[in-house]
Amino acid sequence: MSFYIRDLQSYDEMLQIHRLQREIWGFDDPTWGLYPPMLKTAALNGGVVLGAFAEKTDEMVGFLFGFIGRDEQGRFKLCSQNMGILKDWRQYGIAEALKWTQRTRTLAQDLTLVTWTYDPLEGPNARLNLHKLRAISRSYIRDLYGTDFGTLNAGLPSDRLLVEWWLAGPRVEQRLPTDASGAEPVFQIEGQGVERRVVDVKLDSERETLLVETLPDVHPVKTADLVLALEWRLKLREVFEHYFARGYLATDFISAVSDGERRNQYVLQKSRPKLVAEIGLS
Repeated sequence: MSFYIRDLQSYDEMLQIHRLQREIWGFDDPTWGLYPPMLKTAALNGGVVLGAFAEKTDEMVGFLFGFIGRDEQGRFKLCSQNMGILKDWRQYGIAEALKWTQRTRTLAQDLTLVTWTYDPLEGPNARLNLHKLRAISRSYIRDLYGTDFGTLNAGLPSDRLLVEWWLAGPRVEQRLPTDASGAEPVFQIEGQGVERRVVDVKLDSERETLLVETLPDVHPVKTADLVLALEWRLKLREVFEHYFARGYLATDFISAVSDGERRNQYVLQKSRPKLVAEIGLS
């Protein structure tokens, strides 16, 4: 299905974003979601507010919103606060197209960093952020929005990875690949399907590159066994916090089918001068 992307300016378009957000995340309370007057103000004052539209009907099927903020050193950046795509439109590359358009708009303002957060249990988001966009993460945030953040997120602490997208670095500009050869797995996994679980964790590795396995799809596991889904949440929390504190960066996400079952794995690499230069960290 064909779509196009354009900048949003009108108040009616901001109301459409609010309606889309409630539908996508299953918010029961009509007051939840992005505040349309705030979106309008942001769009007129340096923020990036983009919409994706069905080419045949001009219906808005996705959106991306970001506002200008500062990092810990006081440098200006774009905070990419929210992106959503209607379920029937999620297999057509809209999310990636929205993000590359956001990159263009951000660079035009002489900003070179975009940050946002996502649930590390959401494999499609991880693949987009770390693999397709070539962003990185080195910060883990516990329970950012509480345990009742919409229907999709209900039941688990809303832990998030903070994504850093260094727009002008060679890693992004040249789409540099990640070398995961010789990587050491951190988790020992047993079981199949929704019963897969972590039975051992390696927290003393000194290897340059590590692999951290996660679920193929968290939602069937939540439906079948919420306690097991929580175990996965807490194991990932433990590993990310531990290795980030030791100077590792999450630099890629590998998703492949092996023996008829999808395996999702984060790639963690030690922060070395060559890697820092490729990313464009400053």
